[in-house]
Amino acid sequence: MQISADDVFKSDTIELNGGKITRIIRTGSGDLSISYNGGGFKSFSVALSDIAGENLENLREKKDYIRQALVALVYTSPKKGVERYIREVADDENVWVRWDSINTLLALGDGTKETLKKTAGLFGDPSPDIREKVCLYYATHASSSQARAIFPLLWDANANVRLQALDSVSKMMNKKTSVRAAELMIADKDDSVRAKAMEILFYGDALKEERVGEILVNDESAKIRCAAALILLKKGTSKSVPQLVKALNDKDDTVRKNVKKALDRIRKKSDIPL
Repeated sequence: MQISADDVFKSDTIELNGGKITRIIRTGSGDLSISYNGGGFKSFSVALSDIAGENLENLREKKDYIRQALVALVYTSPKKGVERYIREVADDENVWVRWDSINTLLALGDGTKETLKKTAGLFGDPSPDIREKVCLYYATHASSSQARAIFPLLWDANANVRLQALDSVSKMMNKKTSVRAAELMIADKDDSVRAKAMEILFYGDALKEERVGEILVNDESAKIRCAAALILLKKGTSKSVPQLVKALNDKDDTVRKNVKKALDRIRKKSDIPL
């Protein structure tokens, strides 16, 4: 697959594609300025003459800045057929090449066994953003047996990685395994992880509605109280009304709003005046 100047050059154009903003400008000096949303806005320049006419064959052997430019261009406009080239640099020494590679493979929906095998090494990547993204990739494409590679990241140092790992496990594994993972994470030091664990436990029938009500009125974290309110908004019954009434005075505005909605829903469904 060859890259031509016409393929990559769009004069002073900003595109919005699924939330991904891309801007590619050719400057008077003959350089190509590439700016795009790649997990934080990225911008760099490369000489158009260096990449026009380049192809994706033997991508690993090209110079560092050429690999980065080519993979970035593929990422900004991924097209079927490039998977076999991009997967070869999924473990590239350049962190931005690895990042754009996993995002491209995810966007293209490439769940082939070759790509799953190649990306497995990213679970130990130095970049937490890449570790988080490979969890999402596996949740989208891997089998339940392959998903076991995600488990170690439940104890990752980065909270966002732990959260994505828990979410991925809950979507891929059976209820028993998901509940077990959530039980391990319910005391996590990060509120977002705790909230996700509570949600999994409740919907997995491992956390009683009464306990959710207790959390709603007693937990110190507004994020956790909000998560409890959302659970009761969706699934709460009349047994939670006393706790919901207490929570109407919660100091967090979002909690109060969801509590009121939960009470309104429960009262409308109940035959008993509440």
